[in-house]
Amino acid sequence: MSGSLDALTGENLFRDPYPVYARLRREAPVSLFQETGEWFVTRWSDCQTIGVKDALFGPSDSSGRPEARVMGMPNVLSMSGPEHACLRQGIDENLSAEKVNGYIERLARPIVNRFIKSIRERGAADLTTELFEPISVRIIGDFVGFTEVDVDTLTRWFHSLNGGLQRPNDPDAWAACERARNEIDDVMRPIVERVTSKPDHSLTSHVVHGGMAEGKVRGFDEIMPTMRVIVLGGLQEPGHGAANATFGLLQDPAQAVALTVDPAGLAQRAYDEGLRWIAPIGVTPRLAREEFELAGTVIPKGASVAIVLASANRDESRFEDADRFVLDRPRKQHASFGYRPHFCSGHYLSRSIGKIALEEAFSSLPNLRLDPDREVVSKGWRFRGVMNLPAVWDA
Repeated sequence: MSGSLDALTGENLFRDPYPVYARLRREAPVSLFQETGEWFVTRWSDCQTIGVKDALFGPSDSSGRPEARVMGMPNVLSMSGPEHACLRQGIDENLSAEKVNGYIERLARPIVNRFIKSIRERGAADLTTELFEPISVRIIGDFVGFTEVDVDTLTRWFHSLNGGLQRPNDPDAWAACERARNEIDDVMRPIVERVTSKPDHSLTSHVVHGGMAEGKVRGFDEIMPTMRVIVLGGLQEPGHGAANATFGLLQDPAQAVALTVDPAGLAQRAYDEGLRWIAPIGVTPRLAREEFELAGTVIPKGASVAIVLASANRDESRFEDADRFVLDRPRKQHASFGYRPHFCSGHYLSRSIGKIALEEAFSSLPNLRLDPDREVVSKGWRFRGVMNLPAVWDA
């Protein structure tokens, strides 16, 4: 056990958490991560146990967690009970499968095609930074109400918030996070004022008004912690999910060819497997309201617990050959969207954006393949993605 705990360091996790998680699942499936003071739960079955026991392992409202410092409190991830359910009414208003199916084509496909057109004739690009991230932030940015904010700024915002979460003791990372927080607040304030008096179809408007009694609205200070959660998770997940899936596909030319031949039929399966293989959001926090024994280890009352979604998705007892991206893997639910009642509100929108992005990329970029002369870079553990995905195609 000591060897596995020795490997559990922030540096190892940030570089590549998956070998660390594999050792923990084998040797110490419930382990205290000393650097953050949280108990890591790494096996599929144990993550399920914690995830469904919401009364016993509720959302963490600790002001000491990095999420509290970056997002502010209370936010949608820290709430429970009627207060959480009321807020989720506003967030979820326009995110059901039925609602998404009604607007996704006109929202997403023109944006996807515009960014593909901007790189198609070059025959080479970093598919993360020049295609999938811009697609993701533009679509979600417009959906939230950031229609006047440019792509570069939106991208910098989510990277900066991410840096504050993953490297809270790095002065440069925290300074960038603070700048992003202040800029987001400055942009959001007039948007909130506008939609308070004149509601529209943006997500911000739904958060201000949704679930509230007649004549009541949520104010700026009340919604901003939750809006920061949405900005970070929403802006980055569809883009990194698509990049992760594309990297998995391009590592195996036969799988890439299969998607090229049938993009409409296989793109959703590819995106979902990418979410399992590299979970964009790797950890979800909980708080132990009572002492609880799990996998032979006692988690103390009041302890901070991390459900390691990324590890659950690679658990060998759940997924055969779990470390490989497998396009035709038998369908099984993965853990990347978390557990109810905190199951990700935007899961269907994310999956729909990812499907369209993969469909169009593999349809429009002939003989798409990894660039042999440039390095693919992946990093992170609370949030992880293929940060640089250099590729070439026949222009």
